[in-house]
Amino acid sequence: MSLNPHILEKLVSWRKSPLIFAHECIDWRGTAGVTPQQAEALQAVTKEKRISIRSGHGAGKDAISVIISLWFISTRPGAKIVVTAPTNRQLNDIFWSELSKWFKRSLLQDEFIQQKDKFFHVSDPKGWWIRIVSPQVSATKDSQAETLAGFHGDHLLIIADEASGIPDPFFIPLEGAMTQEDNIAILIGNMTRNTGYFYDTHFHSKLSKKWCKLHWDSRKSPIVTKDMVQFFEDKYGVDSNVFAIRVAGNPPKDNANTLISLYDAKECMKNDIEPAEDEPLYLSADVARYGEDVSIILPRKGLKIFPWETHDNLNTISLGGHINQNYKELDADGLAIDEIGVGAGVTDWLQKHGHIRCFGINVAAKSSDISKFDRLRDELWVAVRDKTVAHVYDLPDTDEGEELCNELASPTYDFNVHGGYKIESKREMKARGVMSPNIADSLGLSEYFSNTAYRVWGKKKKKKKTRFFTSDLQTTRHGWMTA
Repeated sequence: MSLNPHILEKLVSWRKSPLIFAHECIDWRGTAGVTPQQAEALQAVTKEKRISIRSGHGAGKDAISVIISLWFISTRPGAKIVVTAPTNRQLNDIFWSELSKWFKRSLLQDEFIQQKDKFFHVSDPKGWWIRIVSPQVSATKDSQAETLAGFHGDHLLIIADEASGIPDPFFIPLEGAMTQEDNIAILIGNMTRNTGYFYDTHFHSKLSKKWCKLHWDSRKSPIVTKDMVQFFEDKYGVDSNVFAIRVAGNPPKDNANTLISLYDAKECMKNDIEPAEDEPLYLSADVARYGEDVSIILPRKGLKIFPWETHDNLNTISLGGHINQNYKELDADGLAIDEIGVGAGVTDWLQKHGHIRCFGINVAAKSSDISKFDRLRDELWVAVRDKTVAHVYDLPDTDEGEELCNELASPTYDFNVHGGYKIESKREMKARGVMSPNIADSLGLSEYFSNTAYRVWGKKKKKKKTRFFTSDLQTTRHGWMTA
């Protein structure tokens, strides 16, 4: 080991105490330093082989995963660290970027090298390293179970980030990899579902006894702002599953009348779909009705949802101008717009001045079958639910995508007198202190043409449509559902 003498003399105390390592090896200037919750994890890794941390948002999960990784690799010659997460974004954009940030703030830069996809000691690149490994969420169960195959060593640390989203077969060989005394496994993340291996490490009557269980409530973290907590409280309500998962650090409740689970929504962020070249790209626009609402302009092509624009406090002409600009810049083939209330004015302006294929949709209209859906909006939301549960959407793997997932998990449902779905309205959500799911409603609008987009807006079509109630679209009301 080639550590300089100044660091070498500290290694004994660092290995015994990750907390001392964090204070002495890392430059914390400009930060809040190690939080009490993070200190819990640092103290646990010297005593426990299996640590499971369920946490709210913003409590420093990624930072502590990196600090523990740097502590482990610098105090053990030949150490190996395997980090996995459900998505490439979590591995590359978040963990690897966080590793770069704290590595540059450490005293270890002469000893280790970080490259685009490698982190290793200068003396032993092949035997002393940190690697990021995908759990292959779309692979077969057998392939997922092979992810950890071959990872063994006297000093082995395995970190499963956002563990709720990692397929259960991945964890099957975990015990087989933990064969040596100095082998440690850390599971960490938002607990987005109340089933699965990560959940069981906290709540299963037998399995949980093998794990050191830590619970981080974001409200108790000094690095989480009151504004962030207030945002989740105002938008989703303290009794919502979103608040339970994102803030309280708890699993979702067994809420039988939640239409879409946050887990299913987040699964759609893992997809990477390449739509067919001739698949029409179209926009859907949900127009703000109330003071706190925002207008959304959402592009879609097949099952792939692209980043959207958000606008507030715009008049009819200004919003119409933004829609028109998006339409031209994206070379869109059509627009589905909510024409209720303020939306009617925007729709009229676009049809007169926009020179685009604009289809006004009244989501308060009757559904195709009142015994199945109370209104058209309910029919659209159930269509969104079905695709979300099937994990076929490709939602943006970004912070904005997380917000859409949160919105999808917000509304509850009931039934009308005919037995049809009745999804909680924006007004009802506001009455219980939950903000409007504007992005999710825009996604719902896009479902109106999801089965007929090629026929309506296919690039080979010469005839432009001006309204959506046309004979070739339907033989019964809202025939798009079966077209």
